[in-house]
Amino acid sequence: MPGWPAVDRAHDLELVAALRRGDRGAPERLYDAYGDRLHDYAASLLGDRRAADAVHDAVVTAQGCADRLREPARLRAWLYALVRFQAMARLGSRRVAAAPPDDPDDAELAEVVAVTLGELRRSEREILELSLRHGLTPAETAAVLGLTSRQAANGLRRSRDLLENAAAAVVLARTGRAHCPELSALLDSWEGPLTPVLRRRLVAHIGGCEVCTERRRRQVSAARLLEMLPVAYAPFSLRERVLGTCGDPGMGDTRTMIVDRGDGF
Repeated sequence: MPGWPAVDRAHDLELVAALRRGDRGAPERLYDAYGDRLHDYAASLLGDRRAADAVHDAVVTAQGCADRLREPARLRAWLYALVRFQAMARLGSRRVAAAPPDDPDDAELAEVVAVTLGELRRSEREILELSLRHGLTPAETAAVLGLTSRQAANGLRRSRDLLENAAAAVVLARTGRAHCPELSALLDSWEGPLTPVLRRRLVAHIGGCEVCTERRRRQVSAARLLEMLPVAYAPFSLRERVLGTCGDPGMGDTRTMIVDRGDGF
């Protein structure tokens, strides 16, 4: 996971109580605890440009609807679900392509990660990101996406295998030829970046080869692969904008409009 601080459940319970009491500092504490990670998730759905709007409206809605959260311990999942609701209302653009790393080998691997994520169904991509990048529990991930825990677990297993097999094609093409004659034969004298066709052949081989599957388990981790994607940190202006909407008495009509728009959620 990116370097976000661990979620403190006691802090979340206190934060929900502060929101319900209408404490003036509660929106600031909420934003400081969750703003960047919510923006990173929103950017994975919308691209950076509209992610800030989704986070803004989600936090404003959380302030106005804190009394509707029946289980305060589920604050984290609720916030991600609010962001997802706002993102779905704005959906239309794809993920913004990440800048490639300086190391050519890392650049090839990062490109494969981005391509594979793009090939997954949206729900599977979100399961990966929420579970492995944002550290949500299986129950929280299921709640955010409106799935059962079994559906979330099955989706995580499938999408993780797809991502790790795709990355393993790149990693084992560099390091695994001596360990698997069939892999070596597929690669023959190939050097350089893998073509899409060759990558698919290697993925199919890895999925059915005990030797390569075991090496994949030891050398490739979906969680570490997701860390290759840069964090979409919230712009500095978003914090001021959120706190202004939440705290300025003159913004009451705007707050009401945003909260009313969230009634569908």
